[in-house]
Amino acid sequence: MQEIVQQLLGYLKGIWNKRWQAMIITWLVCFIGWGVIYLMPNEYQSKAKLYIDTQSVLKPLLKGLTVQYNVQQQINLMIRTLLTRPNVEKIIRLADLDLTITNDKELDDLVEKLQRSITFRKPGGRRSPNVYNLSYTSESPEVAQTVVQSVITVFIENSIGDSVEDSRAARKFLNRKIEEYEKRLETAEVRRKNFKQENMGLLPSDGRDYFSRMEGAKNKLAQAKLQLKESEKREISLSHGLSAQVNALKFKTQYDGRIELLEKKLDDLLLNYTDSHPDVLSMQRLIADLQKNQAQEMKKRQASGIENNVLKESAAYQNMKASYRQAKAESEALRVRVTVFEERAVELKRLANIVPEVEIRLIALNRDYSITKKKYEDFLNRKESALISQSVDQTTESVQFKVLEAPRYEDEPVGPKRILLSSIILGVGIIFGIVSAFFFSQIRPVVTSGYEVSQLLGLPHLGNVSANDSPAQKRRRGFMVFSYLSLVVVLFACYGLIVSWYLFAQVA
Repeated sequence: MQEIVQQLLGYLKGIWNKRWQAMIITWLVCFIGWGVIYLMPNEYQSKAKLYIDTQSVLKPLLKGLTVQYNVQQQINLMIRTLLTRPNVEKIIRLADLDLTITNDKELDDLVEKLQRSITFRKPGGRRSPNVYNLSYTSESPEVAQTVVQSVITVFIENSIGDSVEDSRAARKFLNRKIEEYEKRLETAEVRRKNFKQENMGLLPSDGRDYFSRMEGAKNKLAQAKLQLKESEKREISLSHGLSAQVNALKFKTQYDGRIELLEKKLDDLLLNYTDSHPDVLSMQRLIADLQKNQAQEMKKRQASGIENNVLKESAAYQNMKASYRQAKAESEALRVRVTVFEERAVELKRLANIVPEVEIRLIALNRDYSITKKKYEDFLNRKESALISQSVDQTTESVQFKVLEAPRYEDEPVGPKRILLSSIILGVGIIFGIVSAFFFSQIRPVVTSGYEVSQLLGLPHLGNVSANDSPAQKRRRGFMVFSYLSLVVVLFACYGLIVSWYLFAQVA
């Protein structure tokens, strides 16, 4: 620890020995720096406050009818593109800053300077929505005011011009798309019409495809066959009923009772004898003779028309006969229907490889037509919305710009901060002086203590021998100290005078 203290004391003594070099460096740095600060031109700043109103009374009323776009996003994009080179060149021309430009290099430098110096931002973040502060600093108050006013003009013109240009571009795009899809729709309609004409009879009907029609034909055929079978059974049943009615209405003959009696006796004989028994054979011959006589008598009655008149007068017989005829006609009609359904099913089966392919092609054509039609109608709706939006924009502005504070002519400079810069120069000069004194002391070191002699020679330190200065030397040393301190006081006095002069200039 003692060695560190001795070393630090050595450094301080070395700096003190080179104090005059430090004083010279400090004075040079301060006066050069203060002179540069004095020669720096004044900076004048012009400010403006702009309010962007994005609220519109018609916006909620026209929701869904017009094109709704993000106004805030559009404003942010306008702000980010405000200081692009084309816009800055417009600002330069509006502010007449191009009158002093002689070449492209000067124009590039001026554009970069404006891009760095122009500020356009919100003052309080989210607490001040759509309120923006605009400022610009220049060496001339007139130029600062003119540039700020030009920025506001370019910003408003760009917003209006971009809106008109966007509407024109959107309208042009929609018209081009509508024409394109209209041609595609006409082509699709012609293609679908030609396809239907070429494949007439093979196309699905009532929204049913081939397999649905095939299944329907089979079901109809099965149902017709079932109805035919029912009708045929009904026809047979009515035929038997008619026969029973005819038998029930027949007239009895004189042989009926004897034939019935002999048939019973024959049945009894057959129970006891065989068919070849003489009694059985005799009974059979007798019954046959009686039946022959019965038949002859019936023919005589039929020839006389007595039996037909009885059938005609029977209402039950006539009703049953009419039902029989109706059933017979239904059976014939059902046979025709079954034949037609069978032919249709055979025809559909024959077209099993053709109809599905036709239906698939028709579905593809209808799908393309539907998609094209939907796109065409969408573009028509969008065009109508764009026209309504354009009409709304022409009657009422969706974004309104209000200048809350117009740019003013400020004759009081805002910079440079000469007092602060002068203080910094003073500090830098003192630091430079100390560092230079330390540097000189290390280049040409001087032994200032017995400890340094011991470290330098590697010998033990036994003691110090002091020197007595003469009165003239003491006066000279005192004068040098007084002169040095006087220079220090004068330096700070100059700093005080400079600061006071700047303060007086600001107040005046």
